[in-house]
Amino acid sequence: MAAISKPSEGWDIKLRSRIDNSLSAKVFLLVFSALTICSMLIYAAVMIVLPGRYQFVHDSGLEANAETLYSNLEGQPYDEAVKQIYNFCIQNNSAGILSDGQTALSFGGVESETANAAATSIFGMIRLADRPEEYELSIMSISNTTNEISNLLLKLIPAVLGVIFLLSALSAFVCSKAIVSPITEISQISKRMTALDMTWRCDVKSRDEIGVLASSLNEMAGRLHTVMGELESANHQLEMDVEHVQRLEAERRHFFAAVSHELKTPLTILKGQIENMMLGCGDYRNHEKYLPETMKTVEDIEALVREILCVAKMESMNVKDTLREMSLSDTVDQAVQTLLPLARDRDIQIRQSIAAGRSLLVNPALWSKALSNIIGNAVRYSPRGAEVSVFLRDEHVLVIENTGAAIPEDSLPHLFTPFYRSDKSRNRATGGSGLGLYIVKTILDLHGMACCIRNTQKGVAFEIQL
Repeated sequence: MAAISKPSEGWDIKLRSRIDNSLSAKVFLLVFSALTICSMLIYAAVMIVLPGRYQFVHDSGLEANAETLYSNLEGQPYDEAVKQIYNFCIQNNSAGILSDGQTALSFGGVESETANAAATSIFGMIRLADRPEEYELSIMSISNTTNEISNLLLKLIPAVLGVIFLLSALSAFVCSKAIVSPITEISQISKRMTALDMTWRCDVKSRDEIGVLASSLNEMAGRLHTVMGELESANHQLEMDVEHVQRLEAERRHFFAAVSHELKTPLTILKGQIENMMLGCGDYRNHEKYLPETMKTVEDIEALVREILCVAKMESMNVKDTLREMSLSDTVDQAVQTLLPLARDRDIQIRQSIAAGRSLLVNPALWSKALSNIIGNAVRYSPRGAEVSVFLRDEHVLVIENTGAAIPEDSLPHLFTPFYRSDKSRNRATGGSGLGLYIVKTILDLHGMACCIRNTQKGVAFEIQL
């Protein structure tokens, strides 16, 4: 027989689950229970202590007032004494009996037997002014204060319990909100921090443990935000470095592939010439005629190898340790002086208009080689009678411009590629290795200088950002 589940079981499970998963509910129940139990215990203590205590205070006051009454009655006339006793009994909710041994006068409707049985009875002897006999005055309490207060407190229990539950619930709600709200805020901030969102801050301003926790969390978030920023910057820099290394590796592979191609052609020619001379084939029997051509091929290969070794040396060089402060005008003058014989042969005039005083932090040897290659290209690939100008523009751009020549626009982006030759500007007939501008670009990169080549109205301009 299948068991029948009670409808309340699902509700109970949900309630327990909600309480287990809610700090606010736990705090509410804890505070509510504590306040309710404490309030009920206090009320129970009041029910036990208050009636007896009130009776004691009432009896003590009655005894003190009775003693005062005895003192005031001494020597008073009988009628005046009776009047004072009557007023005293009304004011103090008590009864009295005035007796001379023969007759008794009662106040408050009590008899002598009742007086003897009263819980609080005060006896005293007085003498009156107009009576020779001595009178006995008995004062007793006629109110049952203990039972009255106890009954009243018992009747108030339902109302008191309702007030206790209401105040306890209200106090528990306020306390749970006051305690849990900052913790909830801290919890939400922590969840955002787990998602690596460090921009949020806790607004808790208290100086207690929760305030210290919030301050620590804010401080940690600030430090993590800083660290994450540094990590992001480092990661970005690492990505750039990786891209740079990959680009350099690709350029290196392309460079060596180009080197292999460039060396293959002259070596093939050299090998063919030597073999033909060794076999005495045709005109190659005349060694004296072809040996100079063979030597020229060897010299071309030697020049190319020197350029390749220069590139390899620069790639492994730490330029920062070799930088020196050099005068720009002096270094340009040295490069121009070296190229003057070539310029005279080609009827080309070199003009230098750089004022003294401008200095640069450069590697002397590499900077001189770069200037020589740039100015040398301008001289070599300019038509006869052209002019080469070297000057500063805007105090930070070095311009080497030659007239009478132009480079095809589609060739400009490739001029710094190793072994690239434009049909109009560079070819093997001119004697160039195809590495001149590549070496210049490498040197300028090592110095942190940008460069570009562009056509002008007069010719071609090579610009260097100093």
